[in-house]
Amino acid sequence: MPITATTFSLRLRLLNLHHFSAFNAGYAETLMIKTKVLSVRNPQWADENHTAINCLVRTNTLHQEVPFTASSYDSESHGREIFVRCVAGEFGEIAPMEPKLSQQPPSQPEPSAIYHRLEKFLLEANRENSRSSFRSVVIVWGSLLDNVLDEMLEAEAFRASATGEVRGRPPRTLDARIKRALREGLIDQEDAERCHHIRRIRNAAAHEWDLSLESENVLPSLRALHEVDHSELLVFHEDLGFLLQQVYSASCGMLVMKFIDRLSAFGR
Repeated sequence: MPITATTFSLRLRLLNLHHFSAFNAGYAETLMIKTKVLSVRNPQWADENHTAINCLVRTNTLHQEVPFTASSYDSESHGREIFVRCVAGEFGEIAPMEPKLSQQPPSQPEPSAIYHRLEKFLLEANRENSRSSFRSVVIVWGSLLDNVLDEMLEAEAFRASATGEVRGRPPRTLDARIKRALREGLIDQEDAERCHHIRRIRNAAAHEWDLSLESENVLPSLRALHEVDHSELLVFHEDLGFLLQQVYSASCGMLVMKFIDRLSAFGR
C-alpha cells in the first residue's frame, strides 16, 4: 500500500512523540516542552501478551485526538503514564485485541528502490533521535530533501536530453536546486516556499553554534511551516526542540514523500 504524504506526516509525528526526548548536554538549560495528557479514550489491547494498548489521545501539544499506542516500556514518560492509567481502569474497560484475519492479505507490489532508501534513512534519523541531537536531526532531514531534489533535477535533465532540449549546469546549492525545480515545473510555488523555509532552518543549524528561536529566520520559518502544514492538528509552542521535532521534521517528511512519488513517475 503506498504511503501518502498525509499518513507519513502523522506517522512521523507519532513516532517523534515516542522517540525524541531531551536536548544534548550543550542545551541542557533549554528543556523541551513537557507533554501533558489531557484525555484518553477507547483503550484496546494491541497484542496478545497485553504489553501495549491502542487508544485515542489528546495532549497539550495537539488540537485534536490522535491514535496512540502506549506501553509500560515506552521511552517517553507520557507513554508509560497512559499505559499505567489504562491498566488501572481510569479510562474504562480495556477492549480485547481485534481478532486476526484468517485470510491472506492481497499481495502488494514491490516498492521501488527509492522507497527502500527512504526506509534506511528513517532508521538513521531515528538513531539521531536516540542520541538526543536535534541539530543533527535538522541537518539529516535537510540533506535528504536536498538529495531528492537533486535526483528530480537529474531525472528531468535526462528526459530533456533525450528530446534534444538544453539544460544548464547542475545547480550546486539547495537554494539553486529549489529555484531550478520551480522554474522547470517540478515543484509548485507553495512547495518551493516550504523548501526555502527548511533551507533557512537547516543553514542556521549548520552554521550557528548557539542555535535558538532568536537565530535569524528560525522562528519565522517554523511559524510558516506550522501554518501551512500542521495548524489544524498541532498547537504552536515556542519551544525550539518541540518545533524542530514536530514541525520541521514532519514538513520535511511530507515534501520528501511527495517528491519521491514524482521521482517514481520518472521510473527512478
